[in-house]
Amino acid sequence: MQKLKALIIIFLTIPLICLSQNSKNIKQEIAGLFAKADKKNLQNVLPFEIGEKTGLIDASTKKTILEPTKNLRITNLFSPIMKGRYKDFEFEINPKNFQIKIIKPEQPNNDLVPQIRDISGESSKRNGPEVVYENGFKGFAVNGDGELLRYSNIYVSLYQIPQVTPFKYKGNYYAIAAKKIENNITKYGIIDTDGNTIPHFDFIYDKIYINSLATNENDTWFIVNADTNNSCEKLLEQSAYMNMNGEVKLKGELADYPATGDHFGLDANMSGCIKFSGVLDVAKMEWIIKPQTKIMIRWLDYTSKEVLDDSKVENRNKAKMYVRVLGNNSIYYMDLDLKNKYIPIKNKK
Repeated sequence: MQKLKALIIIFLTIPLICLSQNSKNIKQEIAGLFAKADKKNLQNVLPFEIGEKTGLIDASTKKTILEPTKNLRITNLFSPIMKGRYKDFEFEINPKNFQIKIIKPEQPNNDLVPQIRDISGESSKRNGPEVVYENGFKGFAVNGDGELLRYSNIYVSLYQIPQVTPFKYKGNYYAIAAKKIENNITKYGIIDTDGNTIPHFDFIYDKIYINSLATNENDTWFIVNADTNNSCEKLLEQSAYMNMNGEVKLKGELADYPATGDHFGLDANMSGCIKFSGVLDVAKMEWIIKPQTKIMIRWLDYTSKEVLDDSKVENRNKAKMYVRVLGNNSIYYMDLDLKNKYIPIKNKK
């Protein structure tokens, strides 16, 4: 019996030892990838991709830190923690003392049977908004916190979520709402609590979103679009910012629905067919980079020396912002002014 217990302990211990040793080796390999990086200024390390390979470049010197390799993917720049994947391991790098943390992805256990919960009786217990079927009632009501309490059945739900979104403007409540019109098509408009349609916001829009970064109780701005089924060019013509007074900004310039921004109130505004792209300051509703076709901006990203709440515009000056560009068989970063491209330049022979 004692021998059996010893064998079991050895059997259980060997995988742990192997995993620990493997993790140590992976740490050493990752450290080797960053061997040429300036450890005191890791925020300058930017990835670039050529085909299916990822390399590293120093943004301050534009020197290549790592030639492209197949096994590496960077998912988060140093802001301040860098995250990525190397081989079959996820990793994090803390710039403080260059600490590398290895995270082994959990392997699914096929022996485990998913636990199915019976929720058939739960829907009746949920305290959701009441749908009112009374003849003549075409409005909505909110509770003391401004949350939707009930609404007319003439407005639709999507995936059991009411498409009635209340907001407060100059002391009164209004709502973005959706309903079926001709040919059973869903369109959006804005109503008051009695269901009266607000001028300029008839039910002609495919979507209406509140621009939360440019909105206060006395000046509420929305982004609207009349028909998202049109071509990219038509979509561009019909999108605009509009406030409750009917004032319009950037009509014919917007490619999608920038209502919150990607980071710090900035939005990588790109058409669905990827024909034109720019960078928009959503809070100011002004262009940082006007829509253009020469450089295809797909994402925004940033580095920082401290943890930042990227939903707050005021934190923008604490970060270094970049645009991530889709090139010919490559992905790389550029500054917001588009003057610097962070990808190795091959010397002409």
